[in-house]
Amino acid sequence: MSQDAGVAAVPSWTVVVASEAETRRLARLLGTLVRPGTVVALTGSLGAGKTTFVRGFVEGLGIDPAAVSSPTFALIHEYAGETPVYHFDAYRLDDPREFADLGPEEYFDSPGVCLVEWGDRVRDYLPPDHLEVQLAPDGDDPSARRIAWVARGGRAQALVEELRALWEGQAGACG
Repeated sequence: MSQDAGVAAVPSWTVVVASEAETRRLARLLGTLVRPGTVVALTGSLGAGKTTFVRGFVEGLGIDPAAVSSPTFALIHEYAGETPVYHFDAYRLDDPREFADLGPEEYFDSPGVCLVEWGDRVRDYLPPDHLEVQLAPDGDDPSARRIAWVARGGRAQALVEELRALWEGQAGACG
């Protein structure tokens, strides 16, 4: 269970992407960096780009992004790959304890990685060391997204630092 419930989230890094394609590219890059046991909580309003992010993320792990759909009605989807992905969605849960009833610890401790959409709704049931990705529209451009990366633990912080260095290195190489 999370040890930081109620603690204000301070982003380790914030980036603005200009398009859905850029959101997917950034998520794909993260997917290439994660290791088994990684838990990523996705937060943001409806239409913020959480499922788009998941599609890019699984692609980074070599999984067909076309297999991804919002698991709102199923609560969890499993995507097979060299590193399996367990995609939770807490949107329709009436009570966060329903998430606990799914047995997420078994998934968190598995040789896969976990993505939890609406992770802010079940934060108390996430492992202490996880990455929170906050997606939000940016300005008047309907395609632009502000993505804030909140590292909750040492492994998550190292992951954000690695991702940031690669992303900024790619941007510099393109410019």
